[in-house]
Amino acid sequence: MLPDKVGRYKIKSEIGRGGMATVYLAHDPSSNREVAIKVLPREMMHNLMFRARFKRELKLVASLEHPAIVPVYDVGEDDSNQPYFVMRYMAGGSLADWIKKETLSLDDTALIIERLAGGLDYAHRKNIIHRDIKPDNVLFDVNNHPYLTDFGIAKLTESSISVTGGDPMGSPAYVSPEQAQGREVDSRSDVYGIGVMIFEMLTGQKPYHADTAVSAAVSHITQPVPDILTVKPDIPEQVATVIKTAMAKEKEQRYATVVELSNALSRAVFGEDYTIPKFATVSDRLAPPVPVRRATGWVAAGVLVVVGIVGWLGFNGQLPFLSPASTASVTASLTTVPTFTPPPTSTVESTATLVQATPTPIPIPGGADAFAFLSGNQIYLMNIGETAPIPVRTDNSAKSNLQWMPGGKTLVFTSGPCVYELDIETSGTSKVVCFTLQGTQDFFEGFRISPDGKLAAISISRALYIVPYDKTVLKGSITKSDLVSTGDFCKYSFYAIKDIHWSTDIEKIAALVVDTQTGGTEQVYLLDIDIPKCKTVGAVGIDRFPFERFSYSGSQIPSFDWNGGKLFLVNDTERNDGFGNLYLYDSETQTGKKINPIDSVCCYRDARFSPDGSYILFAFQRFDGAAIKLYYIPFADIDKGFDWKPIQGLDVIFSTPREKPQPALRPVSK
Repeated sequence: MLPDKVGRYKIKSEIGRGGMATVYLAHDPSSNREVAIKVLPREMMHNLMFRARFKRELKLVASLEHPAIVPVYDVGEDDSNQPYFVMRYMAGGSLADWIKKETLSLDDTALIIERLAGGLDYAHRKNIIHRDIKPDNVLFDVNNHPYLTDFGIAKLTESSISVTGGDPMGSPAYVSPEQAQGREVDSRSDVYGIGVMIFEMLTGQKPYHADTAVSAAVSHITQPVPDILTVKPDIPEQVATVIKTAMAKEKEQRYATVVELSNALSRAVFGEDYTIPKFATVSDRLAPPVPVRRATGWVAAGVLVVVGIVGWLGFNGQLPFLSPASTASVTASLTTVPTFTPPPTSTVESTATLVQATPTPIPIPGGADAFAFLSGNQIYLMNIGETAPIPVRTDNSAKSNLQWMPGGKTLVFTSGPCVYELDIETSGTSKVVCFTLQGTQDFFEGFRISPDGKLAAISISRALYIVPYDKTVLKGSITKSDLVSTGDFCKYSFYAIKDIHWSTDIEKIAALVVDTQTGGTEQVYLLDIDIPKCKTVGAVGIDRFPFERFSYSGSQIPSFDWNGGKLFLVNDTERNDGFGNLYLYDSETQTGKKINPIDSVCCYRDARFSPDGSYILFAFQRFDGAAIKLYYIPFADIDKGFDWKPIQGLDVIFSTPREKPQPALRPVSK
């Protein structure tokens, strides 16, 4: 009979039942999400061996935090002392399900193995061997990211522990010879399991055919490694060699690590120039970063690498790289604000003008001469030092992602699934592109143009696409498939990315990520990227925050900004849909602190560095009030307790306490 609840979790259905546990689909009322709960069946509660084995799994799984391992949210015991743990619900099915439908391609097989190898390597470095590698224990999320699960018979490889014939052996169809014989195992036993799994992924069948579990296990001991070419002759010979090496009878003849196996498979599939360094995860990097120069696209030894090729379907193409920037001259002054021409459903004109920027060669505070911001779904423009914001009246659709193109003549923004350009000199707007979203699973969140204006980073359904910002390609209505079909793209689907910022040199990105490693909290990941080689070179994880870096309130990051170097501004959320405490983070020292520059009190949002980094612009709403004010203050003085004055002329602009100004500072033209 299905239990009603386990702990606080409402049971919805049974997902599966194995030899040692039952897995249920449940609802977590505290986080309002579906989860998977693994419990020991009640009839086995008094079986000391199974209970001890289950508790061992609890400890093992709770200690593993890696992007390629199913994350654990909670562990505990219910009122009847029945142990359980709560995992992320993996809605994409298992690798076994996928294989039943059809065999996998070489490319997909190599990319899945790369990601899983990172998780296994992480576990091996913690002296944990899985010992039950098989397609049933590889699960996929809704975005088709593979995860390793079920460390139920994993064994610590400490010297005080030895394996005897009485220990659990693993699944007979995938068991290594030494496991089947009850001999001592190490990480190369998992190498063997990966080799067996690769064989099945490519052929749809197991390497050994047997009628019983015993005969299957004996086959792994006595039968020669089958030649995959006899089953599937079109497989490259190099891939067949990889499988034979991984499944060698003596573990000394196998690959030394799962990473070595994965690299060999990737080179066999993608070519000899395909190189992936040591796999790891950003969370492993505890020491402060050491400045390292890029060498052939890679960060040098000591900087750990995000697992695999950032997502199993990522990197199906690479950017061609792009002509030098235009040398056309641009004027330094803002001219008349244009008539705004929205999409071809309505036309609303504005005759307001921006004041001419002074020609006097005096220093421009922060290197910005104007800024754009949002209020009431309208875009406003305002000169620095002036008190007259100019409304650019548009349709009433919600807008976001304001940013200036190089030269300062064009403002880019998004509305719904579309991207528009507002041209200051030609007095109009034009639609760049609209993304065709397919069903409720597709959504468009982030759009960020690189500092040189040549690339666009696009977040669709939390996968990140980097493409040339070419309006002859990005035109009309296009889908994710259209982006991929151009061939000139990079896809980063390893993390659930909502938005990004670019570094000044366009060699790094700061990605706002919904992080499964931290229970679904939002984190900023700092990643080193090598776009020209993105087909074969993954992203290098440099840092992540605020997790374990500084004390931060809540699980969401409503807004963040980057000066393109080492400094970040980020706010939490305390009230009114995104106003909260303001923090400063230094990625070089990996330290952060709350700054709250206005009377040391909450609340802030949408803080922005000025173009030269010497000022910051932010919205402020006092914790006990509703009025929103904008401030533009020197960065060097943020913690000096000065009595800062807000920008004048905005008192009646912000009509509701939940406005999201999202300002964009325009760099002064040089």
